[in-house]
Amino acid sequence: QQAVASHPPETASHPPAASNASVGRAAYRLTRELIRSRCNAHNIILVTFVNFQRCDYGLTWSGHVVRLGLSNYLVGAMDGKALELLASKKVPTFDMESGLTTADYGWGTKNFRKLGLRKCELILSLLSAGADPIVTDADALITRDPTPFVMRLRPEAQVLVTSDHLMATDDAAAESLELPKRASSSAWNIGYFYLHHSALPAIAHWKRMCEEHPDLWDQNLFKDVFKIGRLRFETSGADAIPQAEVDKRLFRGYNGTVTIGILPVATFCGGHTYFVQRMPQRRGVVPYSVHTTFQYSGAVGKTHRLREAMLWADDAAYFDPPGRSFLTYVPVVRRELLRPAGVMGVAAHFEVVHHQLVQLRAAFLLAARLGRLLIVPPLTCGLDRFWAPHNGTIPGSDTRLPVEPCPLDHVLDLENGISKHALPDSRLARDPAGRPLGGLEGVLREFSFLNNSRTPDAVRQSLAFPDPPADLSAASLAPLAAATARVLHFARMPDLYATLPPADATRVRQEMMWYTTLWCCSKPAAPKTPGHIFYDMFFDVVPHTDKSRREWTEPWTPKFGP
Repeated sequence: QQAVASHPPETASHPPAASNASVGRAAYRLTRELIRSRCNAHNIILVTFVNFQRCDYGLTWSGHVVRLGLSNYLVGAMDGKALELLASKKVPTFDMESGLTTADYGWGTKNFRKLGLRKCELILSLLSAGADPIVTDADALITRDPTPFVMRLRPEAQVLVTSDHLMATDDAAAESLELPKRASSSAWNIGYFYLHHSALPAIAHWKRMCEEHPDLWDQNLFKDVFKIGRLRFETSGADAIPQAEVDKRLFRGYNGTVTIGILPVATFCGGHTYFVQRMPQRRGVVPYSVHTTFQYSGAVGKTHRLREAMLWADDAAYFDPPGRSFLTYVPVVRRELLRPAGVMGVAAHFEVVHHQLVQLRAAFLLAARLGRLLIVPPLTCGLDRFWAPHNGTIPGSDTRLPVEPCPLDHVLDLENGISKHALPDSRLARDPAGRPLGGLEGVLREFSFLNNSRTPDAVRQSLAFPDPPADLSAASLAPLAAATARVLHFARMPDLYATLPPADATRVRQEMMWYTTLWCCSKPAAPKTPGHIFYDMFFDVVPHTDKSRREWTEPWTPKFGP
């Protein structure tokens, strides 16, 4: 079942921006007048912000808002180049020159910490103007109008925040908030949150905390501020709160002066509840938001996940690249290894995934030799992935095993592997350094590509179903190289790597060994030792050297580290 969040945003037809970038940056100051002009009839305004490097996220975010028929939004530009680009695309924007990098901020870096302070300042400006903002990170897409949900919780609700809680405790039929005592114990994720302007004193306190503790994460400080005077849940006792608030699953913080709610994780989704647990898909509902947390390949991985969910705004050339065609296949999954006795072991998980990697290895080779883009079929993973030890699923989650479709970044290194290592002897275009031209987009497409309504019929209906070649020799590839169908669809994918001459096989291993990532984690065998295990694209080759420079002279077995 494919994601049900929304149709993909077409190239956004944005309402005209207030002015053109050529008139100067002064015209884009975030004034009270601009803020008030963008609030809807309920005083709610939707706001995100991007630098130039991540303007594609800003355009995708705003494309979803426009698709929903909303105009109560603004996208902040954190540098001059971002301001110019957003204004040229007619996105309602404002200048929030940050003095930070125009590249990626990098989670946990100095620029990342400074970004939190700028976020505080932005929110204070919005609240001071009397607006009630929903502020999101640019990778937290708005896929459903949140105003009706918020209005059911007003006038009591002052702060509504998403959470990294991984078990739904909401009343799905009533579209309620999460149970306060349970969900409030998890991390509050300020990648998407609503604030009533009456919460301004608490937010001013948060800003001061960010200024006083520049090395601490603004998200943790946000929760710390609201925990001052402890969180209050009860309708009786010295710190009693009104029954009307309890009935709406609200609680109080900041010395009992601010009313807070935890947004339902099944419809205000993080990366795990949407892409792994697939909560809204299982419920058959459209989520209000999708945030690409809990993923493992940086911005490249976030983009790919949104493409898998058909939520990313690509231009027409992505779906019908001039002079390019495609290749895909039906994967064989060893389902007899998937929870045969109701449990899933680490060794069986690697057998399941590695068997799929043999097929994927061959498909990458065949696509490269034919100069086609590989449409990677959905993967199946026996176990989930996390940053800490677990027994197959993240503690506290409602994950169902196996994980399918398994996000590609669980198995492949999309950020530093495929994007930077082109196969030898391929017809894929390369840059002067020998890397695939166009990065990941120059090599593959997501499993949902042919189901995307933006993929034209000229591609989707131009199908051929040939037999796979016996090997990768010119003679065997000749009929496929002459094929004019835009999509070659193979019913199976044999181990074509095994047919390569030794010299070719060595060259392929030197590049493709970087394609895979790691699984994490089992409990380490000893304190302060690794609990992760790397996937190995050439696990079945004896002898071989893996990406960690370990020599394998015997058959592959799961091995911790390095």
